[in-house]
Amino acid sequence: FVYVSRMVLDFSRPPRGQSSDPAYSVVKNMLGKGGYVSQFVNFATYDHSNPRDEKRSKIILSGVSRQILSKCGVRVWWVNIPRSLPLPAVFVGVDVYHAPRKFDPKAGKRLAKESVAAVIVQIIRSHVPAQNSMVEIYCETERRLAGKEMELGSIMSRTVSNALKAFNMPTPKSCYIWRDGVGDSAIAQVASQEIPAVRAALANTGKVVGQAKAPAPVPLAYVVCQKRINTKFLTQTGDKVPCGALVTDLQGADYKTFYINGTSPPYSTPKPVRFIMAQRDPLLASVSPSQLSWALMHDYPNWYVPFNVSFTITGALFIHSIPFDTIISIQDWTHQSSSTCPVGT
Repeated sequence: FVYVSRMVLDFSRPPRGQSSDPAYSVVKNMLGKGGYVSQFVNFATYDHSNPRDEKRSKIILSGVSRQILSKCGVRVWWVNIPRSLPLPAVFVGVDVYHAPRKFDPKAGKRLAKESVAAVIVQIIRSHVPAQNSMVEIYCETERRLAGKEMELGSIMSRTVSNALKAFNMPTPKSCYIWRDGVGDSAIAQVASQEIPAVRAALANTGKVVGQAKAPAPVPLAYVVCQKRINTKFLTQTGDKVPCGALVTDLQGADYKTFYINGTSPPYSTPKPVRFIMAQRDPLLASVSPSQLSWALMHDYPNWYVPFNVSFTITGALFIHSIPFDTIISIQDWTHQSSSTCPVGT
């Protein structure tokens, strides 16, 4: 271990034949509970002690360096938030990690395990980078029984309320929610339960004892993000549509929809992300949801190219990394999939 203030850097080499160290989750949990931010580099994915490709090794280690700086609270770069967005703003990202079914010898069949829901709140106070030097992120997780992954209103309300209190933000001017993991048939049901819960948290935080008049409600937008969709875009000549292309002509029956095209390997077709506007209050009508989502796609220090969904938009990036409730001043946690990021967390 290498200690940098309260940062622990671990160069991990799992046993032969294993993709990760069995002790990883245990050590990660212990460090988090002890108040240490940690960064693991998996040498099983790529051996930096004897690199076959020096360029690839430098790319991976450069990403590790950016992650370390971000986890220590440093903004590696700044993205432009639309000026029409009222600030200070509260960004909320929500997702659920569905644990894979595993064989139970006693039951004699594969059983579903508990899922994990995560809610991440980020505070943006100003359009000026110098006034946002501190990264303010709050996260809470919650176990959910298999089949009970919808209707996260209670944890969303609690997390938003605790985040505003922790960062001394009694009166935000706007709130944007990105909700992942909701199918078309469940959008109305989930939105009707979760939106009022967040509104209640925003309203209660701004209350003052003895105040005669209730404060004006915080304008709110609720966007459902769908990544695993059977939609791809091609040009008339059969070529790929460029990464970052915005598609608005393909609309759903019930809600305003837009697509942002993602990245892909050289011989694959990019998959877009579908954004469904389930709710947008009139005071946020001038804020372009596509521009705001596009900006947040770049607010991710590990890659300098647009990722398909930003860390604020999807809580899955945190679910793999934070197995406990915590308040943190960091900006980046990395998904565990080695096909997406060969670094680890």
